[in-house]
Amino acid sequence: MENQQNWWQLTSIQLGGVICLPVILIEQTLYQTYGFTSSLIGIIIGNLILLMLGFIMIKMSCERRKSTPANAADYFGKVGVASFALTICLSLLGWYAIQLNMMSLSIFDLFHIDPSKTYVAVLANLGLGFVTTLGALYGIKSLNILANISLPLLIITLGYAFFTVDYNPASTSRQTLSFSSTSIVIALAIALIIDLPTYYRHSKTTKDGLISLLLIFVFALPILEFIGVYLAAGSQGGHILDILKGSHGPFWNLWVALFLILAGWTTNNLNLYSGVVCLESLLKKTSDKARTLLFGIAGSLLSCFNFLAHLEFILDLMGIFVAGMGSVIMTRYLMEWSLKKPVQQRDHKWHVFAWVLGVGVGILSIGGYSLTAIPLLDATIAASIGTWTILFQKESCEKAYSA
Repeated sequence: MENQQNWWQLTSIQLGGVICLPVILIEQTLYQTYGFTSSLIGIIIGNLILLMLGFIMIKMSCERRKSTPANAADYFGKVGVASFALTICLSLLGWYAIQLNMMSLSIFDLFHIDPSKTYVAVLANLGLGFVTTLGALYGIKSLNILANISLPLLIITLGYAFFTVDYNPASTSRQTLSFSSTSIVIALAIALIIDLPTYYRHSKTTKDGLISLLLIFVFALPILEFIGVYLAAGSQGGHILDILKGSHGPFWNLWVALFLILAGWTTNNLNLYSGVVCLESLLKKTSDKARTLLFGIAGSLLSCFNFLAHLEFILDLMGIFVAGMGSVIMTRYLMEWSLKKPVQQRDHKWHVFAWVLGVGVGILSIGGYSLTAIPLLDATIAASIGTWTILFQKESCEKAYSA
């Protein structure tokens, strides 16, 4: 297979996507909402859940060697896969827009530009979107090159900020213990988990894929999230940009601004690549470059809206739709593997129904009617139970009818 990658190449691409300012910003929100202890609990539990889901997706990736939309086509059919591709695309567009907003803020901060001027923000977002879109025109090879360049710089910058921040938590009242923080942690990376086949179909072996998964969800992502919480604990309510800059002089401020731009560029290249793969099932007659331009333009225009003001809600809402459909795919794959129940065309509509069930339960969970206090987990569990129950009930009815 072309473009086969070892565990380090797979890992560096994903790390280039997760080491970015929105992750640090979300962890700051996590700390300010739930406190230090609950944030750490959320990081641990959330990444364990993501790791378990990831094992299933890695096995599927290395066994089938298909992209995420191609796998979805097997379970949802033509109509269902269009819904799946659209769901993933909208989630990726949301992340792309959020990332552009953070890149623009870093530039405004560096040059002391007032971000409240709407036309300035729009021009900055559109300009940055144009640059990142051009960089993504070269496909997965450009991801490898950019990741290899940026990853060491990203690690050095965050490491220096971690060891130089003044740890002095603000004395604000917070919940002593809450598992709701887990939902934010899962929402942060659920799209990455569901979209693993798009990247890990290129894995040389299943072992390479599993090693990469462990490095990301046992070490890299939890450590990055802990750094975000730790920096937030030392901020006393300040903005994340102020925390990273500290008081280390103009040279360091310039370095931080360049770091944030590079981190955003790397992450959005990843979003673009995944989005283009998803669009392939919707726009089959268009070229990769045309789809890249379309996704980049749409994401750049979307970035003109202020998603950062409603970040937690948007994350949960995007995550519920992605997690519900991903849960159906994983559950049905496990049924095929363990129970030897191959997917039939008439199953497609039932899979869509199970996905809708999961989304409905997830939305109810956001509204306060929760099973686990974690909306994404509620959506995942409901979609999985729905898949098992519907298919077994259907099988029982078919046996009774034939008898």
